[in-house]
Amino acid sequence: MSAASTTAGQVSGCSCGCSAGSARNSVSNATALYRRFNGFGASQAIKVKHRRLMPPVVVELGPLAGLIYRSNKGEPGRRLRTYIHLMEDPPHLVSNVEGTQLYIVGGSYRVGARGIEG
Repeated sequence: MSAASTTAGQVSGCSCGCSAGSARNSVSNATALYRRFNGFGASQAIKVKHRRLMPPVVVELGPLAGLIYRSNKGEPGRRLRTYIHLMEDPPHLVSNVEGTQLYIVGGSYRVGARGIEG
């Protein structure tokens, strides 16, 4: 939900100016999570510009009952499939006060090899 987006097979890196070691570790962790979630490695890692912090004042939109996303997980190079995940302990969906950026806050879930759990 950042200002920039990625395409299937990509891992986003930070362009915030953090230390090189920290950025390398973050990209390494992101690459590992991508592999566990999708069942295959990312085709590339890219840097995107995005806000790193949520604004101090946000607008509560309500509990996020579920997510719908598209992925080709487990099938590199194949057509994207649509996945629907209903949240057991829903996080909250909030936006900035301008209504131009969404954030997911709280909840109890994990992203792993079996997909989004919780």
